[in-house]
Amino acid sequence: MTSSKGPASVSRRSMLAGGLGLTALLGSRHSLAESVLQAGSASLQLGGLDLTTGAANAETMARIAGNTNPGQTKHGWYRGRIMGVAPGGAVRDLLGIKGMSSQRLVPLEDRPGWTLLQKEVGFYFDLQTGAIVDDWVNPYTDETVEILQIANPSVSRTVEPVIQDAKFYDDPTKAKQDEKPFVLDWQVAGDRVFVEQHMHFWANNPLDPEVWVRESSGPMVQVSDMLSFNVRAADLLNKELTSLEYWGSWVHVRPWQPWMLMGTAPGHCLYNCFTGGANSVAAIPADIFEVTRSRFPEFLTPPTERTKSEPSFIRFMRERKPAPVSTGES
Repeated sequence: MTSSKGPASVSRRSMLAGGLGLTALLGSRHSLAESVLQAGSASLQLGGLDLTTGAANAETMARIAGNTNPGQTKHGWYRGRIMGVAPGGAVRDLLGIKGMSSQRLVPLEDRPGWTLLQKEVGFYFDLQTGAIVDDWVNPYTDETVEILQIANPSVSRTVEPVIQDAKFYDDPTKAKQDEKPFVLDWQVAGDRVFVEQHMHFWANNPLDPEVWVRESSGPMVQVSDMLSFNVRAADLLNKELTSLEYWGSWVHVRPWQPWMLMGTAPGHCLYNCFTGGANSVAAIPADIFEVTRSRFPEFLTPPTERTKSEPSFIRFMRERKPAPVSTGES
């Protein structure tokens, strides 16, 4: 669920409008401006709630991602696995991944909407033992590599009734400024309400392949996140609930992680996780809470102010050095 950004509108582990480990990709939570499902968008009016309007969509996603009661903290959590997709063989289960986020909402001063102040972590674990692993034998290369766990101290964004068509990874100064209502494709099944978000990116790779020969997948990166959330219809219609309990999923497609030292080898990573929200740390799965408290206790509370989001690729470049290139390797 998850790296990790600098959005200008509503975004998602993550979360992930709710705190997924989405930021395990480029490091920043993508804006929901790029996740609105334009084609075949259903008109949904549920009781007195008109989800065809930007205002209702923004308030609903704010209640999912956080808590509209000022000062209240919400958490998101996720658990799943990372798979390897390479030509010439079946998809491989590689590692488990689990993590959480902490966030709170702050009303915007000059317009309707909120700033979502959020941070998130994620940990890779052995699928057989469940133990967190920091060193891992890459089955594609038989080489032991050092994993970079997820720790994004700022994946903040805004949740607003309008969105702007912006390309955050390439050149935000050239983003189109045409505003449009923030409306998602809500669906009803039984007593539950569902929404799905798809985000697809083609962006410059911060890791120069001529410098980071074994870490970089090439000059460009292709990243996709597919998120789903479902809530109880009765909760959604209960105006006294300032935060909505949700369950969902996160599917993430990205190049090989830099720490895998796969370079430009054909193939990619596929993440598949289920997700949930928690209005207190007591509602976070115990193992996720404990590993976070042990390794990154500061991530159990949300940021106090909005700061610039840092892509995980940038963190990787700051904390690591290019791996040696063996003779005959390119």
